[in-house]
Amino acid sequence: MEKERCFDQSLPAGLNNKNYVRKRLSNFSFTMIIMGISFILYYLGLFGNEAGPLQPEQLGENLAALGVSKIHIFLFFLSVFIITIVWNWMFNLICLLVGLRLTCTKKVNNESAVCGASVKRKKAVHKKTGVIITRYVCSHGHERSQVTFNQVKKGSVGHTLWVISLLFCIMAFYLT
Repeated sequence: MEKERCFDQSLPAGLNNKNYVRKRLSNFSFTMIIMGISFILYYLGLFGNEAGPLQPEQLGENLAALGVSKIHIFLFFLSVFIITIVWNWMFNLICLLVGLRLTCTKKVNNESAVCGASVKRKKAVHKKTGVIITRYVCSHGHERSQVTFNQVKKGSVGHTLWVISLLFCIMAFYLT
């Protein structure tokens, strides 16, 4: 009977050996993947220590042979900067127009808590005026005229990307 017990029952509720081992294994796997990519880039010459097709001097010469100028590089980094700034605005606008990321605002049990279930947009014609009105129905059956839109906000990775692309824009600008 004692041998049938699971080995993680002796741990506190928040700590689970299987989850801990799985998390450590996935972190180790990501580290090994990044290290492998770094080795490949090193031996292709990206860091300048090895001779290869990605050596910085050779890379510049190859780009110049293709007709890429400093203005092209500046415009590329400027477009990357603009995309990293406005991607979540565009995503939120598209989601709002399509009707995604909307939740019910019906109060539950006369408390301050709201239902929060996802809703579907339903258009109907008003019986008295004949005007087309939009109603939202959640999965619990609540029918509302107003709902909450849950927008996507930039996280630390998004902010880091636009700062890095801005720095590259500044560097490319001073090179031109």
